[in-house]
Amino acid sequence: MRRSLRTFVLATVCVGAIAPRAARAQIASASEQIQYARITARDYAFDAPATIHEGIVTFHLVNQGSDVHQLSVVELGAGHSIKEFFDFIRAKNGAPPPWTTTVGITGTITTNAETFLTVRLAPGKYVLSCMIPAKDGRSHVEKGMYQYVTVVGKTKVVAKAAATSSAVAKTP
Repeated sequence: MRRSLRTFVLATVCVGAIAPRAARAQIASASEQIQYARITARDYAFDAPATIHEGIVTFHLVNQGSDVHQLSVVELGAGHSIKEFFDFIRAKNGAPPPWTTTVGITGTITTNAETFLTVRLAPGKYVLSCMIPAKDGRSHVEKGMYQYVTVVGKTKVVAKAAATSSAVAKTP
């Protein structure tokens, strides 16, 4: 009994000494920065960025409209256009196309309320939209409450920055 207690105490001390190092290593290796994108919702319109960098993004939705709103982050399928997205929604009474992927969605918020949504975005084409049906039966997105967004890859961002800096260096 005495030996097993000593073994238990020794094992506990060793785990306690190793665990903080492991936690520090995880924190130190987390170099990815979270992007912040404020989205202002008005009745049937979004004020939102048109370009976002790939990675983790926190969307901050603020409702400045008189109606309830929400934010859906929808990735368009490869080879599909925003026109095809809207053609499908109109034909199917507001249902999103099967070739899209809903990456994230907030809850519904009332006037002067706010909410947050954090997602990881890969490079591609996305639609930020409010899919809530209006009183007339049409969805808010059909009434213009959307923003078409391009998510650019990190390599494109680095290449663009390098091209910009070399163009600046060449200017007399």
